[in-house]
Amino acid sequence: MKKLKIIFFFSCFLGLSVPFSHGQTETGAIRKHQFSLRVDNDALAFSHFDRYYTNGMFFSYRHYLSERGRLKATVSQQIYTPERYTSDDVNIYDRPYAGVLYGEVGYQHFIKKGWLSGDFLLGKIGPGSKAEDVQVWYHTLFGFPQPKGWQYQIQDGALVNLRLEGAVNVFREGKVDFWLQPRVALGNYDRSLGITPSFRIGRFNHRPSESFISGSRVGMPSKRELYFQGGVRLKRVYWNATLQGTKQSYDVDLATMEPVKNVNEFFAQLVLAYPKVGFAYRFYYRTQETRLAEGQFLGSLYFYYTF
Repeated sequence: MKKLKIIFFFSCFLGLSVPFSHGQTETGAIRKHQFSLRVDNDALAFSHFDRYYTNGMFFSYRHYLSERGRLKATVSQQIYTPERYTSDDVNIYDRPYAGVLYGEVGYQHFIKKGWLSGDFLLGKIGPGSKAEDVQVWYHTLFGFPQPKGWQYQIQDGALVNLRLEGAVNVFREGKVDFWLQPRVALGNYDRSLGITPSFRIGRFNHRPSESFISGSRVGMPSKRELYFQGGVRLKRVYWNATLQGTKQSYDVDLATMEPVKNVNEFFAQLVLAYPKVGFAYRFYYRTQETRLAEGQFLGSLYFYYTF
């Protein structure tokens, strides 16, 4: 069953690669639109399956406004379960069941060696996210063990959040560079501070607005990128609604937990980015999010198409 899950995700990803062999000739036309799909899943890390942050889907759109400006929008659903998700004994859970569904809009402004961005999120946590329905349907379709604790999930609550981010290229020499990306999040979904130091090795475009590292390849066509990126996302957590719920849900939540204050993600990523289409695979390890939980290996697949 585990092998079937891995094969399914990689088959879906490869199915998106059909446009890859077409239309890769660079032209002078500005590409103003980009659609992308990102799938996070523990199966893509070839380790433990269906625990903690077990699945995330992100459908995104980027729009070219000017040489320095980009608009972005994302719709996402995320599913969280305890390690023993087939048990209905809430006393042995190491994190709550939780489902999140949200929409996010933002603006990105490029500077000489990086960018600044802001994103505003509106969404829902709880049964209204339909996370239970998605997981039960998926497990039924492929014959996986059924989750038995969704009755204890974080209950319905509205989510409002603001995220501010920046990025600066602090060093570049030939085919190697180094980045720092600070981040602050405010709201009832995620309240945290963080910074991500990372490095790249390989072939990449030097202008941030023309590189995959910025999150899009809209704008003037630029050269193909093929590089490895490694780093660590350092995060100080003050509130995590997937563990603690919201003020609306607090009185009815049957299982909430305090988050570990310092949560880090160590990641390695391979990127192949053309002007029109691109792919990335990320493998990462997230340290424990609750005192009872363990760390988690995760994998992420990313595909984009610009026009």
